[in-house]
Amino acid sequence: MSFDLDHLRNIIHSIKIFFKWVFFSIIIGLIVGIFGTLFHYSIEIATKVRMDNPWIFWFLPVGGILIVFFYSISNMLDDKGTNLLFLSVRSDEKPSIKTAPLIFVATTLTHLFGGSSGREGAALQLGGSIACGIGQKLKLDDKDLNLVIMCGMSAGFSALFRTPLTAALFSIEVISIGVMHYSALVPCALASIIGYSISGFFKVSAPFFKITGIPVLDILPVIKVIFLASICALVSILFCHAMHVCNKSYKKYIKNPYLRIVAGGFIVIVLTLIVDSNDYLGAGMDIIENAINGDASTWAWLLKIIFTALTLGAGFKGGEIVPAFFVGATLGNVVSGLIGLNPSFGAAIGLIALFCGVTNCPITAFILGIEIFGAHGALFFMVASAVSYMLSGYYGLYSEQKIVYSKLKPEFIDKRSI
Repeated sequence: MSFDLDHLRNIIHSIKIFFKWVFFSIIIGLIVGIFGTLFHYSIEIATKVRMDNPWIFWFLPVGGILIVFFYSISNMLDDKGTNLLFLSVRSDEKPSIKTAPLIFVATTLTHLFGGSSGREGAALQLGGSIACGIGQKLKLDDKDLNLVIMCGMSAGFSALFRTPLTAALFSIEVISIGVMHYSALVPCALASIIGYSISGFFKVSAPFFKITGIPVLDILPVIKVIFLASICALVSILFCHAMHVCNKSYKKYIKNPYLRIVAGGFIVIVLTLIVDSNDYLGAGMDIIENAINGDASTWAWLLKIIFTALTLGAGFKGGEIVPAFFVGATLGNVVSGLIGLNPSFGAAIGLIALFCGVTNCPITAFILGIEIFGAHGALFFMVASAVSYMLSGYYGLYSEQKIVYSKLKPEFIDKRSI
């Protein structure tokens, strides 16, 4: 009888927890979804203004001064960005609610004036900080705050990029590599769906690319995909290394944050004049689409790495994920032409593999491929994700990301990504 009562109590407790997280997920999904939608349109407008007025990129250093000024008056110059979200899930240090308006404005300014950056990293910070603020207002304990932060990250990512499955899984997988935070499945999934629905209501379009030339599943195409994914894994290491080296070098040689970001802005302007192209300014979604349609410049992937590292390292804001898509798609397009794969298909494989390499998230990368390219090439997407994950080493975009288990054998290592 006692066993039956204990079993019943456990069921009742689980039901209570379930409905608690349904409630929190709805609240966070709604609020973060609205702000994520506003953020999407803010970036879209800033990008359109820049593209309609190409001369505006000359004022990139001025935009940088404004960014540092806003962070300075908010006492947030030492803000750790996306890394703080990772750290907050494992510690008592939590993101400030001030992060949300700051990253919103700073990323918009970066895109307006042509800094090479993405937006998903900013969406993670926006969602995580808003969700944490909501959780603190509701007097949640530290354990629940950890889940709330992941919940907000999923809602922000989903509202902005419109890939709800990817958004839900990314927050669960990216914090501690080798360990999936299954306790966050319900809140992250529900918040992601609600954020997705909110942005859909306001006519935010979902990214879907039609790829051509998907080969029949056979040994030779698989070998070619493995080779391409291996190249992408190596380039993902270069990408991460470039991001970290630029950031450290700027801080080492230019101590003043105003001078640092102004110098970075001028360097980006000079490089733009040297390459005589605006392709590497902003996020570059149009270049990604061109690559998937079969058209990419030979060295576009390398130039995007350089532009992004120099932009974000100087203190401009945004994210690294869309630039990683850019690098992967253009690299995949170029390499595929050398090994006998269709350039469109190769661009898709490159995007998935490089995203996996820089984030260390193979399951998320696999699901991303299905969401934005369709399921027809799913087996190839899985191979690309797995190979890139294994060969990209312990490098990553986020220094606070923990590699809990070895990539090479079932061994507990618990080390931070390089």
